[in-house]
Amino acid sequence: MAVPETTNPVTRIAEVPTAARPEGVAVDEERGRAYVACSDTSILTVVDLDSFTPVGELQVGEGPIDIVFDDVSGRVFTADARSSTVSAVDTRGSGRTTTMAVGSFPSGLGYDRERRRVYSGNSYGSTVSVVDADSLSVLATVEAGAGAGAVASDSSRGRFYCANFIDGTLSVFDSDTNEALDEIGLERGACAVAVNSRTAELYVVNSLAATVFRVDLETGRVLGTLEAERAPVGLSVSVDGRRVYVGNRGSGTVTVIGAEDHLRWGRIPVGEAPGGVIPLGAARLLVANTGSNSLTIVEERLDGPPQAPGPEVEHPLVGTRLPPFALPDVRTGLPRTTAEWAERKYIVNFFASW
Repeated sequence: MAVPETTNPVTRIAEVPTAARPEGVAVDEERGRAYVACSDTSILTVVDLDSFTPVGELQVGEGPIDIVFDDVSGRVFTADARSSTVSAVDTRGSGRTTTMAVGSFPSGLGYDRERRRVYSGNSYGSTVSVVDADSLSVLATVEAGAGAGAVASDSSRGRFYCANFIDGTLSVFDSDTNEALDEIGLERGACAVAVNSRTAELYVVNSLAATVFRVDLETGRVLGTLEAERAPVGLSVSVDGRRVYVGNRGSGTVTVIGAEDHLRWGRIPVGEAPGGVIPLGAARLLVANTGSNSLTIVEERLDGPPQAPGPEVEHPLVGTRLPPFALPDVRTGLPRTTAEWAERKYIVNFFASW
């Protein structure tokens, strides 16, 4: 998966066809595979990231929306909304799919590699199911808010978070005990969540207000909002933690925001109605396009906001006396000098015809 040399800060690498209405994306970097959850089906499209082609399909539950990859076991986990299950597919061994019943209409997944946990946000049940990534069993189901969905884990602080779309809140849980710790008020429309360890902030997308909330991971305090575009639903953080990526379903773009300066670094046109967005390595970005049934792969090397135009610099000769010069008269051919018009107002037209 060598990254081609380029001077363009944003380069479209490929547009790969998928099954119907792709939503979530997960990546196995070791094998060079992307797995795309296609929500109008019960399959995952498997994409080779060297040839940029679909190379197979995997069977899961009905209506897979979100997806995570566990590099320890080599399994992909999907939130199967219409069958109210979480599926785990062994992609490196037997290929077996294990299905676990969770709460009603799971629509978001979180992953804690250290604790070996997968969290399922169940929208109709307003709960979060805690799944053991090794035994493939449901360990607990905890109450969240109305419209529970997207889940993110902050492993270093021992917390996991669930965004509640209808309540407009963020539920906070202890990762070791699964106990509820707090409920942070946001606004109705919270639908995606991501942790940035570099800035110690949590980001929550609001698809109705077209904003991204910034939440302090230490205090739980809402720090402010970042501007997105129409109907944002996808969210991730770059590998180095310097960028926030927002997939805007309503405008067919990904907004790139600086995680430290909070400025918009750029907008990347992708496919129609983008959903899940995930970084791959230092430079690539994978975007699932629900409206165009495709996976867009781009290379993004933005390093800051666009340069603002500098102040207009006045030429050093402005305001000085006109130097003397002579030009031939176009009618007589005789020389005419600037001395003839000294202290008078006139226009000099330097005209070239070619």
